[in-house]
Amino acid sequence: MTTPDAVEVRLTDDSEASRPLRFLRWLGDRPFRGSRAFLAFIGGLTLTLVRGLKPSNWNRTLRAEFQLYCFQVGVRGLPAVVIVAVLIGIGMLVNGLYWLELFGQRQLLGDLLALLLIREIAPTTVMLIVIGRSGSVMLDEIGQMVTGGQLRMLSSHGIDPTYYLLIPRTFAVAVSVFVLTVVFLPVAIIAGFLAASALSVTNLSALDFADEVLSAAGWADYLLIPVKTLITGYIIGFISCVLGSEVQAGVHGIRRQLPKAFVLSLIATFLVGGLTSVVL
Repeated sequence: MTTPDAVEVRLTDDSEASRPLRFLRWLGDRPFRGSRAFLAFIGGLTLTLVRGLKPSNWNRTLRAEFQLYCFQVGVRGLPAVVIVAVLIGIGMLVNGLYWLELFGQRQLLGDLLALLLIREIAPTTVMLIVIGRSGSVMLDEIGQMVTGGQLRMLSSHGIDPTYYLLIPRTFAVAVSVFVLTVVFLPVAIIAGFLAASALSVTNLSALDFADEVLSAAGWADYLLIPVKTLITGYIIGFISCVLGSEVQAGVHGIRRQLPKAFVLSLIATFLVGGLTSVVL
């Protein structure tokens, strides 16, 4: 006859014995779930891009949404980009010219600007501004639509939220990041040159300075700007919209998604930036 104490001991032993099995099952399940989420992300990213590149999908509503978010992300983000460009241009050019002159390597100024400012600093800085300023706003907006039931209302009226939400926002962020980067570069270079001339760090004329910078940048540097900014801007917008659509009901639903979107957007920025820099 089995006593209650024996049953309790056997149950305890079975529980303890199953802990390694549960751990191994959890360890094996994590890569599978991560791979499934990554493939779903790539599939959604590709599907939205294909739908957005089809001209017939751009009806009047989508065009209006696209214009609205180009204004929200691009035009309203312009003052912050200009201020940061002036500060970075002054700090980078004044210090760069000073140290290059000190070591007798002033001829490397054009290469320095092409390598650092054009290829890395300008697009990355603009993307960080857009992530912090616009990505969080889009996530909060779509999260409010989810918790308020607007997405269900769109679906009940036969409107696909993918068309109405994802396509205009992701394309608007991509175009805005590209345009803001194009604005960032001349503002930074002009501000740095004016500061360097005022501080007597350089005696170059404006035309000589422009010629030195433009001749140092090759075709790959100019091609890198649209490739990196359009791809990364599109991914940033997609991450913000998708995580906003996955907000759970509750007080802290949006707050839980904001840091996740910020980290994923940073990873995408540096990953795409590194890959495009290696290729080009």
